Amino acid sequence: MAEADADEARWRDAVAGVLKGASFEDRLTSLLPDGARLQPIHARMAGALPIPGRPPAAPWTIVQRADHPDVLPANSQLLEDLEGGTGGMTLVTTQSPFARGFGVVITSAGSLDGLLAGVVRNAIEIRLEAGPQTLEVARWLSEIEGGTVHYGYDPIGQLATTGILPTGWPSTASVLANHRQGGTVLTADSRPFHEAGATPGLELASTLSSALSYLRVLEATGLRLEEARHCIGFTIAADQDVFTTIAKLRALRLLWLEIEDACDLASSPIHVHAETAWRMLSRRDPATNMLRNGLATAAAGLGGADSVAILPHTAANGLADTHARRVARNCQHVLISEANLHRIADPAAGSGGLEAMTQALCEAGWTQFQAIERQGGIINVIQSGWLQEEIQRLRRPVGTIIGANKYTLAEEPAVSVLRPAPDEEAPPPSPALSRKRDALAFESLSGGTP
Repeated sequence: MAEADADEARWRDAVAGVLKGASFEDRLTSLLPDGARLQPIHARMAGALPIPGRPPAAPWTIVQRADHPDVLPANSQLLEDLEGGTGGMTLVTTQSPFARGFGVVITSAGSLDGLLAGVVRNAIEIRLEAGPQTLEVARWLSEIEGGTVHYGYDPIGQLATTGILPTGWPSTASVLANHRQGGTVLTADSRPFHEAGATPGLELASTLSSALSYLRVLEATGLRLEEARHCIGFTIAADQDVFTTIAKLRALRLLWLEIEDACDLASSPIHVHAETAWRMLSRRDPATNMLRNGLATAAAGLGGADSVAILPHTAANGLADTHARRVARNCQHVLISEANLHRIADPAAGSGGLEAMTQALCEAGWTQFQAIERQGGIINVIQSGWLQEEIQRLRRPVGTIIGANKYTLAEEPAVSVLRPAPDEEAPPPSPALSRKRDALAFESLSGGTP
């Protein structure tokens, strides 16, 4: 018996004495959302190599949302963000499924010029979240020289969030692909699935199927696969479950390697953007969201995200003010400049527990991806209602949310926002996914568990 095996055997004997007949599996193993069990200890994985992703020792790009409805204030916020050290912006228009009642009103090339006034375009990365307005805004952006633009076109995401698949979307995708500005064109976005309550495995499967659908469409429009795959980027929801988020980002890269291999493509790192999860935010005691955002951002950075955007801690309460936006920026600066989380390439590589979680998510994601593909792909399973049923079948009950259903404040403090958030929307028409924050059910209740 190897020395490591002997050590584990002695540990298990000692644990058995402490458990006094209680089940080891029930007491000391963790059941992951997709069904796999995680052991309490794992040996280090010998010979593990980092998963190729963000360049080694390179920090991720700090991104901030531009979502103020009025162009001039949005421009002021953008300039303040850039002065405060951001390297990118997400231009969220009113037509984005993620505008959440706000979004910049862009009606012409002139209003876009106003938004970007004073911005050195070639010094930043621009991400679009414009929904059905993407092609129009992209054309206006193309008239302004410089910079990398990720168009963020996600027709499957529009189907998942609104119930409507854009007419002629393959043609739009082809036009954008032929005019891309250094970045990606189509985005396979996990946020609609995460916000609907999908388990990490099902979230990965849905995102992977979306990306494969885009790859097929771009190839059908005449692009070589080698070109088409560089047109596709990924957006991932990062939440406060640090280990699961790290494993999810790593599993996404490994699963896409499987797709590339099946297409006879040489492996090439994908571009992964992470945004802190809307689903985890609480309107009650919103200061607690700072902790959730910090954990989620650390996990995204450690998991290898190329860029990260933090939803300000008051985002669920309304349009974030200067202070909340500054806190969001500085959270990332602390993690990069002081904690140096970016210095090691794939720090999870070789960690027994994280490698086991990554492998479990790969297996769950691939199995569920195959189930989606057998039914004709992600568009079919959304339109048929299968995906919605699967999300509900696998979804776990909401657990402890500090400030919302645990350790609640006797009196809620006033929250500073520029504009209050609209009431949470009713479930969208079928077949759109029903998306909501986990804390929503508790926010109308008074009191809480001490």
